[in-house]
Amino acid sequence: MISRKEFSIGQKVLLFNSWLKIMAGKLWSKWIGTFVVTNVFPYGAVEIKSAGTDKVFKVNRQRLKLFHESLIPEEEIVEELSLEEPSYPSPATP
Repeated sequence: MISRKEFSIGQKVLLFNSWLKIMAGKLWSKWIGTFVVTNVFPYGAVEIKSAGTDKVFKVNRQRLKLFHESLIPEEEIVEELSLEEPSYPSPATP
């Protein structure tokens, strides 16, 4: 039931951190990186480059998944609201 993953050069991916299976912890992330695919070899090997350190290495494609960047623009217009005490009109007397 392993799904076939196809990667192309230039895609951003995350790498599965397999050594965390030994260490128990709920808050540890299983996925590390942002890596860029530099080469795709036949039979499942993929060459990736680290975005931070520029290290290049080969991994099995089953240890990778696509990195989806957020579609929210960096600069958004933010509405400012005042948190002052509201002033109510005096009640009308009959």
